[in-house]
Amino acid sequence: MKAVVVRDKDMVVEDVIKPKAGLGEVVLKVRYCGICGSEVHRFEAGSFPDGAICGHEPYGVIDEVGEGVKGWKRGDRVVVIAYEPCRKCHWCQQGEYQLCVKKEWIGIGTNPGGFAEYVKAYASMLIPVPKQVNDRAAALTEPLAVALHAFRSIHVNMGDTVAVIGAGPIGLLILQCSKVAGARAVGVIEAAKGRRDLAAKLGADVIFAPGMKDMGLEVTKALGAEPDVVFDCAGDTATLQNAIELVRPHGKIMVVGVSMKPVPIIPIQWGRKEAVLKTSIAYCDEFPLALELIANGRMDVESLISDIIPLNQVGHMIKSLTSPNEQIKILVNPELDHA
Repeated sequence: MKAVVVRDKDMVVEDVIKPKAGLGEVVLKVRYCGICGSEVHRFEAGSFPDGAICGHEPYGVIDEVGEGVKGWKRGDRVVVIAYEPCRKCHWCQQGEYQLCVKKEWIGIGTNPGGFAEYVKAYASMLIPVPKQVNDRAAALTEPLAVALHAFRSIHVNMGDTVAVIGAGPIGLLILQCSKVAGARAVGVIEAAKGRRDLAAKLGADVIFAPGMKDMGLEVTKALGAEPDVVFDCAGDTATLQNAIELVRPHGKIMVVGVSMKPVPIIPIQWGRKEAVLKTSIAYCDEFPLALELIANGRMDVESLISDIIPLNQVGHMIKSLTSPNEQIKILVNPELDHA
């Protein structure tokens, strides 16, 4: 089969051996696999080992069922929870699977991921896709689960005022979560015009470009109140400090954006706000809810899709995403390589 392989600080298409389902495993034929911002950051930092097959957002159909697997059959449409927890450690016993330090990931450097024609996963990592959810929408289940985990962890209340820094895929999904949950007003801060335009289409009440003087004052004036909750979805070195300038005293800040670099802050400004700072990683049990929200039309995920590309364009696309761009969500479709 063909797969995108990390080679000497590049990503190239190679012929590799098709995976075979072992005990408790399945092999999926990949229909789509999203490119995640974390992969762009990791690639830029050179943290993927040579020979890795990336892609931790696969959606596809079951091609092979391994020994001992029950309840699944060839042809079933499924999305994949990208990690398998150990289910034995302290955090797993608490149901906090995302914090398991022994979990096995696919597509982030060790086990092969979805930038390939086929991918192998444990059957316990699969979630069935409802018939109301089409293929493209199903491919956005994983990023929606990320957004939902962060959103539910910070406890946004009906009537809250929310600010979202960064209108990439996660920021735009957080925007929609806020509207569904009954936020009184949601403001979005984003540098790229195309992303600002989409934020407006998806329900943002006010939209700003970064870099304005007295950002906190301007956002408060436009929203009618200081934000109760600020989501940093940008992962930029300046945005965490921007968040404290925006949030109200005793407000809440949720860091969702991935940054591989140290972030400067001014501690006295944080102390004056007595704000709550929280972080979020991946997801725990949000996949079924994500699919339900997509199926009943409460979340528009397909509008986030900027491009659908073949395997042979993945390397070029990831390199281009390391620079400022207007892209939002890129899906990889291995079948396009044969078109």
